[in-house]
Amino acid sequence: MTKPRVWTTGDLKRVAELAGTMPERELRRRLKLSRNQLKYAVNRLRSLGVAVTTRYYEPQLETCPVCGCRRATLGKDGICEPCRLKRQLEEIEWRVSELMARLTPEQRAVYEKSEAQRESRADPMPKPRPTDGLDGYERAKASEEHDAAMEAWAAAYLKRRVKAAQKRKERIQEKVNENDRRRNVRQEGREEAGGGHQGEGARHEGHRRGA
Repeated sequence: MTKPRVWTTGDLKRVAELAGTMPERELRRRLKLSRNQLKYAVNRLRSLGVAVTTRYYEPQLETCPVCGCRRATLGKDGICEPCRLKRQLEEIEWRVSELMARLTPEQRAVYEKSEAQRESRADPMPKPRPTDGLDGYERAKASEEHDAAMEAWAAAYLKRRVKAAQKRKERIQEKVNENDRRRNVRQEGREEAGGGHQGEGARHEGHRRGA
């Protein structure tokens, strides 16, 4: 006759920790329990007031290979929307730094002061759902819901930053273009003035020879 299993506090704690974090078959294999033994442990834990279930929440999110966060959607390039927007923002800011170098020191000072006052607003960050009293299934579900909410929050904030950076780039590009036009006009004026002096000098030389 098989001796009944003696359950220790550690055994029950292990069941409570792992229950709901993996399919029931894998859970029983990991803990080396039969179906009836697992059922007994769950009932025992519940009688002690522990929220426990063997229901397994199948993950719906994927891990982004760049940031390592769980994300609801990955784009065609295989990365999440926040990471894609960060790359786009970096490219725009790099172009802005190139354009800033083409401004006069006075213009740069004005832009740096005015742009420092421009700040993209951020909505309140999503708060995680309280998990006290939830079983493993509900905790896993709540965790993924929070990750998805954080992804949406980050994407919305980064979109505003990208839009603001793009407008900033366009404003600086206009000033650079204006500087280039003025520089070209001054250059043309100097060339015309130089050409006029050369023509006048040639006429004087011609008069001297004719005399």
